[in-house]
Amino acid sequence: MWKQDPYLKLEDPLLAEPQPRRRLWRALMIGGTVMAVAGVVVVVVDGVHVSAPHEDTSIPLPIQGAAQEAPWTGPRLRIINGCESDPLWIAGFAVASPIFKEDAKLAAGESVDVPIPAEGLASTRFWPKWGCDASGQQCAIGQSGGPGESCSALGCAPPVDSKFEATFGCLPGTKECAHNPSAPTEALGPVDWWDVSQVDGWTLPYRVDVKGPCAAPRTIDCSRLALSQCPSAEALGDYGKQSLQLHDPANKGAVVGCFSPCGKLTFSNWGQGFPNTPESEQARDYCCPTPPISPEACSSGPIVKSEYVRAVHKLCPSVYAYAYDDGVGLSTCPAGTGYEVTFYCPA
Repeated sequence: MWKQDPYLKLEDPLLAEPQPRRRLWRALMIGGTVMAVAGVVVVVVDGVHVSAPHEDTSIPLPIQGAAQEAPWTGPRLRIINGCESDPLWIAGFAVASPIFKEDAKLAAGESVDVPIPAEGLASTRFWPKWGCDASGQQCAIGQSGGPGESCSALGCAPPVDSKFEATFGCLPGTKECAHNPSAPTEALGPVDWWDVSQVDGWTLPYRVDVKGPCAAPRTIDCSRLALSQCPSAEALGDYGKQSLQLHDPANKGAVVGCFSPCGKLTFSNWGQGFPNTPESEQARDYCCPTPPISPEACSSGPIVKSEYVRAVHKLCPSVYAYAYDDGVGLSTCPAGTGYEVTFYCPA
């Protein structure tokens, strides 16, 4: 069963002020519940809905330059299996509760439309699982734990998964909006906050296509992310040259993920990383927690010159490869925007 991460922060970076792009998955709110009501998923915190959506004028609605496009009327989130033949299982949670009763199995080419309620849905994370048994467990990739998820007898995989994270805003005109977990007395506003990054690492290639009027990048194309391109001799300070390749503990020859330098230094699962904290002297120049590392120090430090960052910038242009990268990190779109997330088989 899932165990709470000892470094979990009780805040939601998808709703709070932008922070370094480090471990967004760790910062999901605890204490909310997710219930199925009339076939959709509804967030309830402390059993109370907040009435009347309000517009937070401190959060800009990023529709400039896209205002002529017709509003999107399709699903707010569609996840697609882009493999040629293999099935994928999709895991997901919101406010630390599972989205699916069971992980969604997708045959090659199939998709699932995730029901996002008009009230909004906070702190979601979705990731793919590959190489699984018939029940979607014992996976070669993606068995990294989480709410409602189990791990193998060898323990949870290091959480380097390729993933899509979002807080879906409340649709304009909705009578009652869901709570903002970061500010329980306030309702979710009419803005989606979403994120993809390779700050922790990667597993499967993916692509995100944005539908509807939004000034965020319309396509995030990381379909060339290949495990074969994961650095095998990364310089990591006192640890010397280290492979960032994550190997299946049951089949040492199989590469099933790629650590980021920070991930390698702080994820000790499967005995393939090191048990440091991001703030430790060994890891801070690669993880860039602030404090003690300033954005300027991070951007002039060893992480910028790493083989890993070069690989991500080549294979997945414009996406964050480290905490203060200049790529696309936390993005915003008007509530009601559509997102098509395609995961591909490992390459």
